[in-house]
Amino acid sequence: MDSITTKPRRAVVVDDDPAHRRLMEITLTDEGIEVLSLRSGEECLAQAADFDPDVILIDIQMPGLDGLETCRRLKQIPELAVVPVVFITGSGDDEATAVQALDAGGNDFLSKDSSPIVLVARVRCQIPLNRSVRKLQLFAMTDELTGLFTRRFLNDATRRLLKSATRSASTTHTACLYCDLDHFKNINDSLGHVAGDEVLRIAARALRTSTRDTDVVGRYGGEEFVIILPDTDVQGAALTAEKIRATVERMSPTTVSVGIAMHTSPPPESRFTDQAIDAAVQELFHQADQALYASKSAGRN
Repeated sequence: MDSITTKPRRAVVVDDDPAHRRLMEITLTDEGIEVLSLRSGEECLAQAADFDPDVILIDIQMPGLDGLETCRRLKQIPELAVVPVVFITGSGDDEATAVQALDAGGNDFLSKDSSPIVLVARVRCQIPLNRSVRKLQLFAMTDELTGLFTRRFLNDATRRLLKSATRSASTTHTACLYCDLDHFKNINDSLGHVAGDEVLRIAARALRTSTRDTDVVGRYGGEEFVIILPDTDVQGAALTAEKIRATVERMSPTTVSVGIAMHTSPPPESRFTDQAIDAAVQELFHQADQALYASKSAGRN
């Protein structure tokens, strides 16, 4: 079975009322659902993505960041954009509030005086919907031939990693390895595209064998592959690159050349805008491509 189907069911509960928050937590936990209990919209935005929830329950009326604005901001976070939001409504919430909640991206409503049975039923309905969407997303971000991530996902994942690094209290390093199979055109010309496809699949297995579970491995196009190594300095990146080179040489009928580029997070006090992050991603890939060109010019492999 796939990891999406087998992972624990998880819900985030956001409510400034500790008694009601605790009641929902106990009800869902008794149902076998893991719960992250939070007291504010600010806490939700900071912690929900790391919890990887199937559904988020948010009280509409909260001090500070209310439920509506919290939902709007959640939908801007890539990891949470498709996670269903169930609004918890009080007796004072009117029809206009309901319309606003739907416009904000809400999926369902639940009154604060609803019974535990209704709470569980509403949450149960949302979890399979979320997992179906997640499976479709996984299909869309996976290269059909190699099973690696697609170019688009590589770009999005790198952007998320660099953005996360800007929030770190300490300096972090992210490495990018740009790989290209040597003389791949000769394989297609001499043995045909079926053989060429098999070589690409073999190379993909070699890349997965040579990298960590936390690394992002993708096919960037044709016979080009990109690996993003989070929390990796230049020495660690060089060791991984050499491991990749040796593994491809051992497993496949061709060799690979690798270029390395590094990104170092700015100091925490620096203001790193979304535009700056986009530029940093493009520069990281450009530098890795230039390093690959130098590797090819030096003799390949």
